[in-house]
Amino acid sequence: MVQPDLHSRHNVLVVDDFPETRDAIVTMLVAKGFDAIGAESGPKALDYFQAGMRPCVVLLDVRMPEMDGWQVWERMKAHGDLSRTPVVILSANVADDKRARAVGIREFLRKPVEGRILVNAVEKHCERRRPIQPSA
Repeated sequence: MVQPDLHSRHNVLVVDDFPETRDAIVTMLVAKGFDAIGAESGPKALDYFQAGMRPCVVLLDVRMPEMDGWQVWERMKAHGDLSRTPVVILSANVADDKRARAVGIREFLRKPVEGRILVNAVEKHCERRRPIQPSA
């Protein structure tokens, strides 16, 4: 597994307990030029945040063991800088759409999500900048 650059402004964090889904999303985003990493659980995502990771967007599954996506978002909202991080909920549950809007989630995408729709959502919420090059 590639170690994340915890301070890059271009990171996308994909939080999903289903390895095939998580890995497919990460692989697709990397192929599109994003720095993307996966977390297999809410606690793992919180570990990344604790270590200093500040992604430009978090793609967050709702139904996970240990800690669901709503609980992860509540923890994020309790920290000033993380509370401003755009979160896109990924869920198969129809009723979650209204709840997501009510608690401040930026966007809600229903699973299964088409790749182009997912990339569009990430581009919408991530400001993709090139690193500043020193003058010659």
